[in-house]
Amino acid sequence: MKKKNQELLPEIGKYYHFFDDGKTSPSRHYIARVERIVPISDSPDILVPYMDPYLDELVPRSLWDIWNIQKVDIDWVFSEKTDVLLEVSCPKYDENNLWFAKTKDGGWFSMDIQSGWQGGRLDVTGEIYEAVLKDAEKYGMDTDAYTKMTY
Repeated sequence: MKKKNQELLPEIGKYYHFFDDGKTSPSRHYIARVERIVPISDSPDILVPYMDPYLDELVPRSLWDIWNIQKVDIDWVFSEKTDVLLEVSCPKYDENNLWFAKTKDGGWFSMDIQSGWQGGRLDVTGEIYEAVLKDAEKYGMDTDAYTKMTY
C-alpha cells in the first residue's frame, strides 16, 4: 500500500518525475534527482544565490528566508510548515539545483530562487505520472514523450 504524499519523504539519490509549474504536458515533464534532504532547522545556515526582485540581481540569502518569503507570496501552494527542504538536480530543466518545500496537500513544490521560473511539482509517489499516462492512453495520445524521458 502506497503512503499518502504527506507521509512520503523522497530518498536521496532517487529519480522522480518533475512537472514544470505542476503542468503535465510532455514539454513540462522532466526527470529529477534528490541530492540532499535538509532539516528546516538547518536552513538558516545555508546561503544560496537568490534573485532579489527589488535589486534585480543575485544576492546571498538563507533558505530559511527564501522559504518564508515563498510561503507568504505563494500561500495557495506552500504549507505553513515543512520539516525538511529538498535539494534536487534537474539539469534538463535548470542549471541550478532546485529547492522544494511541502505543499498544502502534502506534496513537494520547488521555490523560485535564481529566477521566477523554477517552480514545479515533484511526483514522489508516481501517482501524477501514472495518471498522465492513463489519460494519454485513454485519449489515444502517444506516451513516448513521457516514457522515454531521461535525466
